[in-house]
This record gives sequence, structure tokens and C-alpha cells, in this order.
Amino acid sequence: MDLLDLNRAAIDANIVLTGKLTPGDFDLVTPCTGWTVRDLLQHQVDMSLKFDAGARGGEVRAQADQDLVAAYAVASDQVTESFRANGFLDREAEFPGFGTRPGSNLVAAHFVDNLVHSWDLRRALGLDGTLDDELALAAYKMARRYPSTPDVRGPGAAFGLPVDVAEDASITDRLVGLLGRSPDWSA
Repeated sequence: MDLLDLNRAAIDANIVLTGKLTPGDFDLVTPCTGWTVRDLLQHQVDMSLKFDAGARGGEVRAQADQDLVAAYAVASDQVTESFRANGFLDREAEFPGFGTRPGSNLVAAHFVDNLVHSWDLRRALGLDGTLDDELALAAYKMARRYPSTPDVRGPGAAFGLPVDVAEDASITDRLVGLLGRSPDWSA
């Protein structure tokens, strides 16, 4: 799959998962310290809107009042459309919080964020967290390039510090461990 298809596959997996949420699920804790399912989904909506604005070179688009599941689907469609604009992958765009970067960097970061948050959501719901191997391997290769700087990894950063995981662990476990999550996390 190409980068744009990887990103959309991660989004689509989340849309299926969020579509199954019940009202009681929104208050469940997640592997993201201090976040409930509601907080996690709000983050995904907010980041999709910010990535969309960065891709378009404009302001964050206002959204109509809607539930978080619908808001995530709308924001995801908007950012997908902006990422698929002719030549976007090769041009510079505003990467939320990190300045100007090639469009491909925005798509890669959005993909990794959505895929790993689908693991977070699965674990919060008590489901098997195993991700699609092709998606997890692609995300792992991308995330290995993330710098170990305080704005990227550590307390208050985008990701936690890496967690030790066996080299022969599944690709899902290696990915989530790399991004600061314990593969054995449970609520």
C-alpha cells in the first residue's frame, strides 16, 4: 500500500471500531495516561482537523455540533481529501506543533497516530490489540525515525519513552512499545 492508502486504512479501522462504541465506553480509561476513550477520540478529531489545516495552509475548519464518532468521521474525510491533493506529498506544509515539513511527513505522522490510537482504543475496550501486520510494520518503520527529543518522547510529549519489548515480539507489540506503551496494558 502507498502512504495515502496506509493512512486511510488506519482511519477506516478506527471508524469501524468507534462505530461500535456504547455510551458507557466513553468513560473507560485508555493506555494514554490520564485519557478516557472520550479524551482519546477528541484528540483524534482535533489532530485530524489540525493536520487538515496544515495540509491546506489555512485555519481549522469549524465543525457542526455532532457526536464525537461522527466528528471523527467528518474530520478524517476532510484530512484525507487534503492529503490527496495533487502534489501534496512532495510540497511543504505546516506540521502541527513542529513547523514546516514535507507533506509526506504529515501523512506518515497522521497514519502512525491513528493506528496506534486504534490499539489504545482496542485495549481500553478489553479487545485483542493485535493490529494488521502490514499496517503495524509500516508504522513501526516510520516511528523508528522519530527523534528522541523532549518534544517528541517523554512526559508531556507526543509519545512516551520507549518500553522494552523482546526483539522477537509481535510487530504490534514492538510498535506500541516503541511509542511508550506496555503491550500488556489492561484497564
